[in-house]
Amino acid sequence: MKAESLLGFITGAALGVCAGILFAPEKGEVTRKKLMDAAEEGYDNAVESAGELAHEAHVRYRYARREANKLKKTLMEQGAELKEEARKAILDQLAKLEEYLAQAEKEAAAAEVDVQEG
Repeated sequence: MKAESLLGFITGAALGVCAGILFAPEKGEVTRKKLMDAAEEGYDNAVESAGELAHEAHVRYRYARREANKLKKTLMEQGAELKEEARKAILDQLAKLEEYLAQAEKEAAAAEVDVQEG
């Protein structure tokens, strides 16, 4: 958006200078002086606009970097939470499996006693 404004400004300035030269019958020396002044002003304006664009780009970069760091931190925290939840789920399943195996051992032992008695 700003680049378009800068281009429009420079184009308008150049057209204005050309129109001034064509319609103002002055001595060559005066015309050259006006051209130099206009060129210097255009250059100064371009440098100023470029500086503003560079500053704005730098500000946006810093903002994007800060937001990316926040997102990275959030994702790492969520990943740690998910990891902990998965660990708990695995431990719960292992506890259930141990209970099942203990019960199966008791039943197998009871069945073996029944077979021996019977």
